[in-house]
Amino acid sequence: MRLRTSFIVWFVVPVTCLLALSNVFYYYTTKQMLMNNHHNEVESFSSNIKVYFEHSLRSVDYAEKLLAENLRLAAMLAQTKLPPRLEQVSNKKLTELSKELGVSDITLFQRMGDDIVALRSSNPVQRNISAKEFEGFWFRALNQLLDREEVSVSEGYTLPHYWSGPLDVASSDPNTLHKFGYYHDGQSDYMIDPYYRQEDMEEYVTLVSYMDFIERLQKEKPFLIELTGFNAEHFGKGIYEVKQNNRLVIPYPKRQIFFGQYAMQSDDDVEMVRQAHREKKTISYQTTVQGRDVIKSFVPIETGLPLVVGLVSDYSYIQNELKRQSEPLLTVSFVSFLMLGAFVFVLIRRSKLAAAVISAEKIYLESMNSLFTAIRGLNHDVGNIVNAIHAHVQKKEYDELEKVTQALVKEVVEIQDVVVIQHPTLSAIVQFAVSSAIKQKVKLEHDIAVTSDLKLNGEKSLDLIRMATNLISNAFDETVKLPVEERLVQVAAWTSGRLLYFKVSNRGRPIGEEELPQLLSAGYSTKFRHEGLGLQVVKELVQKYKGQLWVEDFESAGATFMFKIQI
Repeated sequence: MRLRTSFIVWFVVPVTCLLALSNVFYYYTTKQMLMNNHHNEVESFSSNIKVYFEHSLRSVDYAEKLLAENLRLAAMLAQTKLPPRLEQVSNKKLTELSKELGVSDITLFQRMGDDIVALRSSNPVQRNISAKEFEGFWFRALNQLLDREEVSVSEGYTLPHYWSGPLDVASSDPNTLHKFGYYHDGQSDYMIDPYYRQEDMEEYVTLVSYMDFIERLQKEKPFLIELTGFNAEHFGKGIYEVKQNNRLVIPYPKRQIFFGQYAMQSDDDVEMVRQAHREKKTISYQTTVQGRDVIKSFVPIETGLPLVVGLVSDYSYIQNELKRQSEPLLTVSFVSFLMLGAFVFVLIRRSKLAAAVISAEKIYLESMNSLFTAIRGLNHDVGNIVNAIHAHVQKKEYDELEKVTQALVKEVVEIQDVVVIQHPTLSAIVQFAVSSAIKQKVKLEHDIAVTSDLKLNGEKSLDLIRMATNLISNAFDETVKLPVEERLVQVAAWTSGRLLYFKVSNRGRPIGEEELPQLLSAGYSTKFRHEGLGLQVVKELVQKYKGQLWVEDFESAGATFMFKIQI
């Protein structure tokens, strides 16, 4: 009876309390994890969006130049097939010629007083359109062409006797993007304007296919509610409309929104869009729109357009996911399994930490023994050489004395002052480096700006030793390829906030700009019959502690490897 009571008191009650606490703990930690994962996914998604649009818009700029050059070639060919005077050209001939040259349409402009008018065109809607009502720089560019001057406007694309305007809508068709090209070299009394409509240039310009991309993203990402392409320079400034040839037209560069929908509106959106564009960084904040908790992110796209992509993600997605993940906790079997797993995990963890401490101490002792052995050996060698010098001096054998002193200069390696490092793990690392330097006749410089109050558990201490000694060994392997007097390895460590930094530099062969990033690739190595696994181990351990590993040039030749980890 007493045994049963003791069992209940000392096991059942604590375990029951522990189960209850575990359920509560699991709920809140899972919620926090989901929130962090959701935020990270939005950030990752924003980065992917940014890369996609920047790449796409660069492709658009390149494609626009190709289209402009194609239109110039079409205009030059058209001139060879048309009579030089406008009254001799028919609209029917332009229709046939546009099909032959592979353009959407061809329009001929001629100056009439202070205006420039489209008097012939394969497209009836284009006929009698006044260029005077175009955007200011368009009309200025056309006048310069007709005056046989070089087009000086900064917009568009200029070649001899030719100018192509930026991708835009037309007053004859304000709902569709066009690409116009204008050519006049004085051999005719009109200006030739071949152009493409949107449907005829989709294979070149990916800008018009953004909606397909947006729809695909919204299907792949269940949390994504809305994606909008904002014009950072005109968003929030009101609608910009101009009247061209009795039509109200919003020029494409003056639109407030380039693509997508904008239903989830907030009062702070205008300022967020401008801030993201101004500071060239992603801006995110949590808010409530139309009764829904959402996260809004604004991603600046660095291209010719003042584009900021707005993402609206559903924050309630976290609650639904949390509910789905928490349901199994209601079953006794899962709770029992969780407790058993936690118990086993604690045992394994304790064993692993104990083994890590023992291993770290072993490495430390081995490094110290190696250091002392190297120092004793060097002391013995130096003693022999000193005795030889003394003997030669007494016998006045100066030629032999010179040989001995040259040997001394060549063989003796400078032993740096072994500073007293308060932290045992970093002390073990430095002793390893010092003993390696003595063995391999390498000059070693170290700067350990870490005090004993740095707290590292056994596992992290062991991993830090593995990361540091891998980099130090690689540095020595490279620098020993140089003459003794040129060999140098530098080791440094310091802390900043919650981060520990570690740096290893070595002189060695020059490393090209193309090879430098490859040094961190899995399996890459500059060593004969070596698989480059040391750096891969370092990279994996750094990632384990949510850190970063990178490589830089060192002086005129050699490399610097650095990592930082959370402490």
